[in-house]
Amino acid sequence: MLPIRLDRPNSAQKIMNPTPLTLVNDASNGHFTLKYYNPPEGLERYILALFDLQWDEANMESRHPGNTGLLHLTIEGEGEFRFPDRVDKAVPGPYIFNAFDVATPYTLKGPWRCLGASLSPYGWAALTQAPVDQHKNRFFPAADLLGNDINTFCDDLIARLLSGEIGGAEACGAVANWIGDRLQPIPVDHEVLIEKVLAWLGSSLNPQVDDLRESLGYSRRQVERLVKRYFGFPPRGLARKFRALRTANLLIQPEMTDEGAAEIAEAFVDQPHMIRELRRFCGFTPSRLEGHEDTLFLKLTEVKNLNRLAPYKDIGV
Repeated sequence: MLPIRLDRPNSAQKIMNPTPLTLVNDASNGHFTLKYYNPPEGLERYILALFDLQWDEANMESRHPGNTGLLHLTIEGEGEFRFPDRVDKAVPGPYIFNAFDVATPYTLKGPWRCLGASLSPYGWAALTQAPVDQHKNRFFPAADLLGNDINTFCDDLIARLLSGEIGGAEACGAVANWIGDRLQPIPVDHEVLIEKVLAWLGSSLNPQVDDLRESLGYSRRQVERLVKRYFGFPPRGLARKFRALRTANLLIQPEMTDEGAAEIAEAFVDQPHMIRELRRFCGFTPSRLEGHEDTLFLKLTEVKNLNRLAPYKDIGV
């Protein structure tokens, strides 16, 4: 059920008095400050986490896995995402993106700051009403999907944040409020489909497509179309991508359990196969993951709080 708000103060009031947020993870280190907040009560189904990232060094280059939808507000600095057919710029303002076919290279020119919301499949659908597969492999202005109101809101938010009138937690709370007031209903049968797809992805590192089709009860063509609409990929491609992301998260754990090692071994044909898949979807080989110092990349591979939506193993904070 969508959250119901009886009072609807204007944008400025909501920034001044945002919903209080709970800090769930401070992932900061000597290179950057990164804080994750839980969404306000009533929005947990739609927002996986709110984030506030500050990078103070002159330049940074890495890759983004593009694993969930993001509403991304660039506060200061410049950056760019390099796709095979073009380069998308990131300057101060609101952006939105979802689902990359491969881990996408990006560069930042610091000092850099951004904040925003990681959207669940429910959240992307309810906020944008847009098919993921028609908007993937892009980093584009949020107004393209959300209208010019997001620009007005973002300009006001940036001004108040840079002036010190509000802090990062309050700004993230204001973003959550803005999203919550704009969620639209999703067809009930499609909500059920999203839930079953998440449960299917969490059932194994290598879930079988036939099992998903059986649980959904749709034709092969319907399953392909609807999974692409809400997740950006057909079932087989979706399982392949999340297998790589989950494997990366298992490999960077301080201690690999015997169960985790066995699950990884069974999920791939052989080690070269695993290496190719990790390079494609994460941008790094297992050996580089083990000693990788770019912990910002490692945080980006995590699918924050997806286990709140379905029995999804090994993922979350």
